[in-house]
Amino acid sequence: MNPTTSSTQQATRPIVLAIELSNPSASNSASAVALFADQEGTHALIDSALMKKSTRGSDGLMSLIEHLCTKNTIAPSQISTLIVSVGPGGYTSLRISTTSAKVLAMTLKCKLIAVPSALVAAQAIAQNDLPALIALASKNQHTHASVVDESGEVRTLGMVGAEALEALGVKTIYADAHLPESLQQRAASLGISVRPIILDAIHCVEAAAGISPIDPGLLEPIYAREPDAITQWRARHGD
Repeated sequence: MNPTTSSTQQATRPIVLAIELSNPSASNSASAVALFADQEGTHALIDSALMKKSTRGSDGLMSLIEHLCTKNTIAPSQISTLIVSVGPGGYTSLRISTTSAKVLAMTLKCKLIAVPSALVAAQAIAQNDLPALIALASKNQHTHASVVDESGEVRTLGMVGAEALEALGVKTIYADAHLPESLQQRAASLGISVRPIILDAIHCVEAAAGISPIDPGLLEPIYAREPDAITQWRARHGD
């Protein structure tokens, strides 16, 4: 925080709050929450915080946000924009983050921007690793894939398996520890490097560039597939 900034300026400056909790298994060192000062179209990072693995539920996320704001002397009324990473990812983590973001945006009457998680991940990919595949929400030998080309453009493909990998022409795969074994083996045979995916709240501002705010009531997570609980319910009830 700039020590020359007056207390009045600190109390009135607009703040951007970013939440990235879409894939808890992605990184042990990535921030779940970040605060930025909105300075005439530029965004300066104020502070960020990790979500402890032992912390669960919306209460944990809300407590983390409250702690970060209190630590940096930021009042709720200063939050002018909320950016949330909306998946694909884990069902529970996405439900917590999007529900919390919706409630906060409605309560604070701030702008709300929903960012696909692949756009957040793309911000941490080095230029010499492009084109790259971002693998999210992997299950049953398939992964939700997005390709980042050499210009940085992100193209979402949906669910793919190992058989599709060669045609994509990527140099690198960014994934968490749940990348299917069949995709890992195919990548190795094609000479494609596999690196840990980074999903960090500090990358949400760049990822949100060009995305328009939405009505908080319309916010929905992006699921790679129907949640297991719903699939099982349909099977039991014949729907």
